[in-house]
Amino acid sequence: MNNKKVALNAQLKNRKKIIRSIIQAVIIAFLATILIRTIFLLNQFEDSAIAMENTEGFIALSYFGVSRGESPKYVTKGNLDKQLSLLAKQGYETISQQDIIDFYELGKPLPEKALYLSFEDGRTDSSIFAQKILEKLNYKATMYTYANKMDTKDTKFLKPKHLRLMEDSGFWELGSNGYRLTYINIFNDEGQSLGVIDENDVPDKMMIEYYNHYLMDFIRDEYMIPTETRAEMEARIAGDYELMQEIYMNTLEEVPKAYAIMHANSLYNNMDTLVENVNDRHIKKLYKMHFNLELDAYNDADANIYNLSRLQVSPYWSTNHLMMKIQQASKRRVEFVIGDKKLAEQWEISNGAAEFLNNEIILTSLPSEEATMFLQQRMPTAYHLEFDFHGNVVGEQSVYIYHKNMSYMRIMLKDNEVIIFEKQLNKTETEIERHSLQEIGWSGEDYAFNKATVYSYHDTQQGSRIDEEEYPRNLKNRRHFSLQVEQGEIKLAIDEELVTTLAISDAIEGTQIGFGAAYSKKDTTHEQYADDIYDTVIENIKITDEAQQVLFTNQYTKAAKIKYNLGTWFNSLVDFFIKTF
Repeated sequence: MNNKKVALNAQLKNRKKIIRSIIQAVIIAFLATILIRTIFLLNQFEDSAIAMENTEGFIALSYFGVSRGESPKYVTKGNLDKQLSLLAKQGYETISQQDIIDFYELGKPLPEKALYLSFEDGRTDSSIFAQKILEKLNYKATMYTYANKMDTKDTKFLKPKHLRLMEDSGFWELGSNGYRLTYINIFNDEGQSLGVIDENDVPDKMMIEYYNHYLMDFIRDEYMIPTETRAEMEARIAGDYELMQEIYMNTLEEVPKAYAIMHANSLYNNMDTLVENVNDRHIKKLYKMHFNLELDAYNDADANIYNLSRLQVSPYWSTNHLMMKIQQASKRRVEFVIGDKKLAEQWEISNGAAEFLNNEIILTSLPSEEATMFLQQRMPTAYHLEFDFHGNVVGEQSVYIYHKNMSYMRIMLKDNEVIIFEKQLNKTETEIERHSLQEIGWSGEDYAFNKATVYSYHDTQQGSRIDEEEYPRNLKNRRHFSLQVEQGEIKLAIDEELVTTLAISDAIEGTQIGFGAAYSKKDTTHEQYADDIYDTVIENIKITDEAQQVLFTNQYTKAAKIKYNLGTWFNSLVDFFIKTF
């Protein structure tokens, strides 16, 4: 008996050694790749002859950060590749900072489809994960940095030696986000003043209700009364620009030409005039251009070179969401990604675009419209439909049943509620039922709201600006829908629980099913950042008839599912070690 235990222990130890060796090999290979790509940039940007005939303007895109896998804060390297590759396919060419300067100061034209690409915050992971994509597409980008990160030991941020190598490769230019990222005039949800805190020292961003950035206002007391004179304010802000200049000159031997102040959209808009004037003076003294805005992708020929706009690409946008944003801003038609064309041919799409990818369909709406897609195949009298909605909680994801000639039943998942509508021919749509679903948990650290703004003492005493029932717009959630459709009724179950049984009016005689996508009107709480484009994500659709024959499905086959699970497991393992070590 004891010998058997010894043998089992030896086998267990051997298995552990093998697993440990595999894990160590993965880590070493990954770190070696990072080291090679960080220290040695193996390729050079190639200047190519491009027709320069565009006198109208250019698109500017900005990415806050790039991650290896899914993240609520940073775009994944896979999505970055898809987005930039689709732009390259359509003929978009990246332009340099000097191209922009010459466009505005000398009237020199740009490529027909000109793209200014940038990454903010000076993050190491952005450089590592974007580099291969830039090389593949022969794209150029600007890496913005904070000057006070030049000598930090924090490995999340690029150091001067890395930035110089990146610049020498030709794929990168340098830009500045300023000297520091520090919050001032901070108030919590109880109206208490917290003073001035560096971003890295904020204990919990969700406890902050009001704040401003270091260069954006006077330092104020608990009653929002300035504690510094105009001269002191000007000297403080001037000091930041002087430190910024000194550090860049000492570490890079130059001040970058491009600047993007924090926070965006405030300068020349709604800030104190005296504070605005001192910023304006120093910006124009140090920099050649300024991307002050971050709401719109397009800059026309009449734009001010010191008040340019870039579109901050959100991590939760699909590729078609970004394309829709570009089309909206530039008034130029764009190409959308389709994916599996055989699947796409089975659907009729209106007011939007759809991507068919593996086991999911991403339906993207036109701005302020509802996108719809209907399966061309007609349904029998009785059938079973199941699928997952996996889009953002804040939005309208709909499934249409019995659709024909503007007559239908519609089941909408909106802001974590299920709302059921009936539409009879020549009549308006009518709500017939509404059901609240179980609350969704989310992390304040991962999904903090952007609340930088101009505010008064009275504002700070109003308590939290966030409705307790409001969800962050980038919070995704999965809900499994099951609909048993029979003559005269529909049984609706969500997450395996029966929600309701719906009687179908005799006036509704449709035979199609479909899906809808529309932004939530509730998403206007933060007007400055509201998004009127929405992605409905529909996964694992399966429709069967009474005889259990499959009428339509986009679910994984068993072999594909095993492959997917292995890939997910491996990626999770690598991500764990990246975060841990």
